[in-house]
Parts: sequence; C-alpha cells; structure tokens
Amino acid sequence: MVSCEFLGDAAAVRMNDPNFLMEFDAKMIWFIAGLMMVLLEFAAPGVVVVFFGVGAWIVSLALWLGLIDSLPVQCVVFAISSLLLLFLLRRYVTSWFVGNTLNQGCSIDEEFIGKKVPVVQAIAGGDDGGKVELKGAQWTAYCEVPLDAGSHAIIVKREGIHFIVEPSK
Repeated sequence: MVSCEFLGDAAAVRMNDPNFLMEFDAKMIWFIAGLMMVLLEFAAPGVVVVFFGVGAWIVSLALWLGLIDSLPVQCVVFAISSLLLLFLLRRYVTSWFVGNTLNQGCSIDEEFIGKKVPVVQAIAGGDDGGKVELKGAQWTAYCEVPLDAGSHAIIVKREGIHFIVEPSK
C-alpha cells in the first residue's frame, strides 16, 4: 500500500486504486509513443509520422483530462485525430520540416524542359536511347532522330527518369 499522508485522504485513495496505475501507464505510453514518432520524423522525413505523434499526444491529454478511458476509444481518437491533422495541416507544416524548395511553385518539369544539354553517349533514334548530361548527372534520353556524342540537344519532355530530346538548332 502506498503511503500518501502528505497528499490527503483523497489522493491516498486514488493512488491505492489499481486502475490509477493503469491510467498513468496508458497516459505515459501514449505520450512517449508520440514523442518517439515526432523524433522519428527527423530521421525519416516525409512529414507524416509527426502527425501520428501529435495524435498520440492528443490521446494522452484526453486520458489525463479524463475525457476518454477505454482502449477502443483511445484507438479511435488516435486514428481520427492523426488522420485529420495529416490531411488538414500537412501542406502547411511541410515547409517547417522540409523547407522551401528552390523551384518555388514551379512544376519539377520546368526545371528540365527547354534546357540545352550535351549528348555524352550517342542516341540512335526511336526506341534506342543514349545519354545526355544535366547538372553533372547522366540521364537516359530518347530522340526521334539519331544524335552523335558531342552534339547538343534540347529537353522537350521528362518521362519518369528519362528525357525526350530534340536536336539543338
């Protein structure tokens, strides 16, 4: 039996209640799980896990305030709060974790399309690709007409990790 004379009779009764330790454990488990998920966001960025961490903190707070008690309700509150936070706030919070991108509102294709690139491996034409160089990296490229190594091409389209090019004029 825990002695809590300095806290008064009500606290002593509360602390000697076996459910008190279970509630304390559940609150702490949710809080620690939330903390781990928020910290995990820094190791595996994607701005997703942090919302589940905050959802766990919401469950911990609701338990502490006495608003919820059973495990099924805890799980429902966790799922709903995490998903709501994820879908409603992700686009706003992403800049806090990831930062602003260099292309500032432009599509990723705009970074490539229209760029003049050197052909480093001949492009045979049609379905036979070759290599072009852009920003120090070699990319597979396809062209309707053959292009010799050493010539230049203009990127007209990006398809996944491949470029569609045309001869430079």
